[in-house]
Amino acid sequence: MLGYGNESDAANTGGNLRMQDWATLELAKLEPEGLDAEGQNWQRRKSIQTRLAILEAAIDCLQQNGFARTTTQLIAQMAGISRGAMLHHYATKQDLIASVIEYTFYKRMENFLAAIGNLSEEERIGRNAGMEIYWQSLLTREFGAYLELMMAARTDAELRETFLPKARHYERIERTEVVRAFPEWQGDPGAYDLAMDFCIAGMQGLLLNRDIWEDRERRVRLRGFISSAILMLRSGAIKALGE
Repeated sequence: MLGYGNESDAANTGGNLRMQDWATLELAKLEPEGLDAEGQNWQRRKSIQTRLAILEAAIDCLQQNGFARTTTQLIAQMAGISRGAMLHHYATKQDLIASVIEYTFYKRMENFLAAIGNLSEEERIGRNAGMEIYWQSLLTREFGAYLELMMAARTDAELRETFLPKARHYERIERTEVVRAFPEWQGDPGAYDLAMDFCIAGMQGLLLNRDIWEDRERRVRLRGFISSAILMLRSGAIKALGE
C-alpha cells in the first residue's frame, strides 16, 4: 500500500516475488482454523468445502443485507445447505461472525501480498504501485463485509467485543507484513507508521465518500495526492509536525 489509476482494473504486472515467498510469514497466523484441506481425507475435505461455502455466503449476505439482517438461516440458504449443517459447523451467529472476520482479513492480506509480489522493483518503489493495489483491495467483497462489521460494531456491543480484538490483531500483522514487502521503509519506523496511517485513513475515507463524490477524476486526483505525499515522506522531503 506504501501509483494510482483505474478504479476497476486491478494491477496486472510481471514481477520478481511469488506467493510462496510469503508462506512462512505472519500471514500464516491469520488463516482461520479448520480451512487447510491439504493432506486431509475425503470426509475432512468435504467439511472444509462446506465451511468455505458458509463463509463465502456470509460475505455476500453482509454486503447485500448488512449485519442486522444477516441471519444464520439466510446464510445457510445462500450457501445451499441445511440449517442443521450450518449449526454443525457454527453453533451460533457469533461463532460464525468471528470466523468471517478472520477469513476476510486473511483473504485480503493474502491477495494483497500476492499482487505486491508480482510487481517489479520499479513498479513497487519508483511508481509506488502498491497504493493502487491497496485501493483495489478496498473494492473487494471481503473488504465490503469487513466494513459492514466495522460499522455495526460501533453500536452492537456483542459484535464489538469480538470484532475489535481481532481487528487490532490483524492491523499489527498487516504492518509487519507490509514493511517486509517494502523493506525500504525499515530504516525509519516513525515515517513508516505515519505513512501507513495516512494511507489507510485517506484511502478508506475516499471509499466511504465515493458515492457522494461522483466525479471520478476528483477521486483519482486524491489517490494521486496520497501516493505523492507518501513518496515525499519516504524520501524525507516532508516530515510530520514536531519533527
